[in-house]
Amino acid sequence: MGTGNVATHLSEALLNAGFSVLQLWKRGEVLRDADVYFIAVSDDAIEEVSKLIPDGKLFAHTSGSVELTRGGVFYPLQTFTKNVDVDWGDIPILIENPVGVEFGTDNMVAKGEGRKAKGGTDGTSAPATTHDVGAQNFVPLRDIAEKISTNVQMTTPEQRRQLHLSAVFACNFTNHLWTVAEQLLNEKDLSFDLLKPLIYQTVRKIENHSPRDVQTGPAVRNDLKTIERHLQMLRAISSSLRAEGEAIQDCFGRSSLAMTDTEQAEIYEILTKSIQKTHNDSH
Repeated sequence: MGTGNVATHLSEALLNAGFSVLQLWKRGEVLRDADVYFIAVSDDAIEEVSKLIPDGKLFAHTSGSVELTRGGVFYPLQTFTKNVDVDWGDIPILIENPVGVEFGTDNMVAKGEGRKAKGGTDGTSAPATTHDVGAQNFVPLRDIAEKISTNVQMTTPEQRRQLHLSAVFACNFTNHLWTVAEQLLNEKDLSFDLLKPLIYQTVRKIENHSPRDVQTGPAVRNDLKTIERHLQMLRAISSSLRAEGEAIQDCFGRSSLAMTDTEQAEIYEILTKSIQKTHNDSH
């Protein structure tokens, strides 16, 4: 359910894994009957959309921070943009069972009901009683995820929320800082491509090292004169980009124009002090 970035990529991944995708639902459409529903809409709309799903149907939302009183969670820990390919093979998919349900070894069973076995005619035990999320042959969320990715984990709501918070720092804030860097380069008619080898090397280093151990730059070296020079440059930069720039969605989720020189200086100063404190505390 949804037509945005996550819904588009998830539907493609499901199709590639051999599942049938009946509908990319959008507001105003009649919701088709399906075995499993994935809610991939903005966080604020998840609860409202979930009420459209009939009782007894298995569904999960794809958010990193939302909790519902019904349904499960199918959270792919990745950044998605339409028309930008991703490799689902190693994307972490974090699974939380539908509320009140545990996944048994062979079926979904209601939490607290136990595995009610009835004796068969041959003296063997019948399969466990299923919860009312659907028929006994429903494929659990984890099984669906494992058809898409090799990195599937069951998490608690607290773990998922912490991962989502960390992801905002690692991805959203980092990408916004690249936006600031691009604006600074544009001021002097320089291309952002000049920074890409530096960015790629920074990412490669953390494959085998802790980010803290490979931190470089004037803040960690405590180059106070360079830091002050940078701050003076930022404060002196023309704010013409603000008047000319198009509206963007910044990392804080508010609609804004291009970063002003004051905001850039504030970000620089805050991050510089944070780096210094982190490395001072580690020694």
